[in-house]
Amino acid sequence: MKYGFEILSVVGGVIVIALSSFVVAEILPFAVPIFNMMGGLLIVLPPVMSLYARYRTKKEMENQFISFIMDLSDSIDSGMTLPMALEHCSKRDYLSLSKHINNMVAQVNWGVPFRKALGNFAKETRSRDIHRAVSTIIETYKIGGKVSDTLNSVRKSMTTINKLNAERSASVYSQVVTSYMIFFIFIFIMVVIQVFILPVLAPDRLSGVAFSDATPLSPGEYSQIFTMFIIIQGFFAGLATGKMAEGSIPAGLKHSVILVFIGYMIFTLATQLPQIRIF
Repeated sequence: MKYGFEILSVVGGVIVIALSSFVVAEILPFAVPIFNMMGGLLIVLPPVMSLYARYRTKKEMENQFISFIMDLSDSIDSGMTLPMALEHCSKRDYLSLSKHINNMVAQVNWGVPFRKALGNFAKETRSRDIHRAVSTIIETYKIGGKVSDTLNSVRKSMTTINKLNAERSASVYSQVVTSYMIFFIFIFIMVVIQVFILPVLAPDRLSGVAFSDATPLSPGEYSQIFTMFIIIQGFFAGLATGKMAEGSIPAGLKHSVILVFIGYMIFTLATQLPQIRIF
């Protein structure tokens, strides 16, 4: 099964959360947040890691594709025919891109037209940048242009895009740090309200003046609300941080998991420590 590990992890996480709610809550109430976070990580972490691994593989293939077309252009300029140049380049190591290059070379050796083999290569990589570059190469090959010149142009274009992305990541580093600091300040405010402010307020003042007839919320209910605030804030702050730093939602999910995990643990442990001391 393709996603068997992820499914098994989700089922295990659900079981841990169920045990935390019905068993651990009766025996060790202060350990419930830890078990909840363990279950949440089992549910979320493997799918997120799998998605991020595919994202990193795609970025690696895009970087290796630049080296591949440069080597291919050099081989053609040295006097090799296109099939010979492909065969020569396939013997080099392009990491995760190598298997796709070998498949393309095999198709060409089996008599598949170069344009079709190159198109299949682009589809297999599932990379928008590679697909766009391959489309340009195919059009040049179709109209009879010089392939090596097109390869050099594509290489320069993709290299420029990578440099711009690297410069963007470097320029927004301080903003990423600022986003993390703002999130931790938000957690600190929630902890102060929960631990120091709510306990000293009279119950009839917690419901507000406009709703004085309503049943006031208990500190435990406020804790649940603040916990949801932290989870929502951490999730969307992580997405925004990843999109800003790397221009990708999968990269943002990595930050979301980190922020939600740290935020949840800090808040729950900080709010339960006074209860443990009193007990």
